[in-house]
Amino acid sequence: MNAVSSWQEAVLAGGESIGINGLVDITVRALVDELPVLADDEDLLEAARSSSAANIAVVVEMAEGTVSLGDLEPPPQATAFARELARRNVPVADLGHAYRVAQRALWRWALDEVHERLDDPKVVAVAVEELADAVFATGDVFITSVMHRYALERDRWLRSAEAVRAATVQELLHGGPVDVAAASKRLRYELRQEHEGYVVWAEGDSALPEAAAAAVGGPRALVVPMGVGVVAGWAPVGVIDPDAAGTASVALGARGSGVAGFRTTHHEAMEARRVAKILHCGATPTRYEDIALLGLLTQDLEQARMFARRRLGPLIAEDDATQRLAETLQTVLEERGSPRRAAKRLGVHENTVAKRLRTIETLAGDRAGGPPAELLAALMIREALRARP
Repeated sequence: MNAVSSWQEAVLAGGESIGINGLVDITVRALVDELPVLADDEDLLEAARSSSAANIAVVVEMAEGTVSLGDLEPPPQATAFARELARRNVPVADLGHAYRVAQRALWRWALDEVHERLDDPKVVAVAVEELADAVFATGDVFITSVMHRYALERDRWLRSAEAVRAATVQELLHGGPVDVAAASKRLRYELRQEHEGYVVWAEGDSALPEAAAAAVGGPRALVVPMGVGVVAGWAPVGVIDPDAAGTASVALGARGSGVAGFRTTHHEAMEARRVAKILHCGATPTRYEDIALLGLLTQDLEQARMFARRRLGPLIAEDDATQRLAETLQTVLEERGSPRRAAKRLGVHENTVAKRLRTIETLAGDRAGGPPAELLAALMIREALRARP
């Protein structure tokens, strides 16, 4: 009935059906269930996903016969994931557990494919035995090699000046007592000045955030990796050039003085990054001053969504006509209720704005009234959620 006759053919056929992304989803779901550290860290989760995709691609090559077990090497994404765990002081046992969880999830999927695609019980028995040998031999090579890389990276990291700088920055950000003069010396960055904080990150492989962060802040900046593909920076006021980031994304905090300002401007930059990711801003720089209110409104996205739906009613819809009405109402509110100024901003006639406001009143009824601040907040949330990819 089925055209396949071995576990390799069954797995390749199943993989072609579900696709690499489907296999990655199976793996990542299992990892999140077993490793809470991934569920709480979006950047680390993305590194785990990238590592899983690269590892699965190698396994597919083995099933195709293009790579032998003796030639097996963990891909760079897997090494980067191990390196990040080492830098975050995640126990090595968690790394080994992650590989065993992924191995078990893929084993179960592959076993189902063998039973589904092979008919002869004798052939199935042989396929299951060979599959087990291949899975556990491959897993052993992967785990041994990646554990070795983890150990090397952990040793290097603990001995490096980079670790000292990172630890000093964390002390500053956590707000504990700090010897400012000693910390400035360790960081090679003067803390007793006015700073501007920023965060640079890359969504794909086309940008290098470390290089981009150095370019944004210039030679006097303090640049510290904060996670997978995320780099924080501080620089004296007036020297930051967001456009120097190229294709990387940039978020900026407001200026601040001394240690307190060092801490505050970083937290603001991180908040600006969070909102930028909600808005899917891409390479457009995002400044905290521009999104501070929206940041407060979207701290809890689910609550924000429910508030906007309840407050706006039919105006929550995303069709083009409703979008024009919502945009018009938001502009009028931002212009303190002036249809004339709103019309100028929107590039339409004042009568057009008046007509749209009448349509809004007919469509939304009492929801179009009430406290203007609530209505404007709901419209801002609507636009932010609409921008999510």
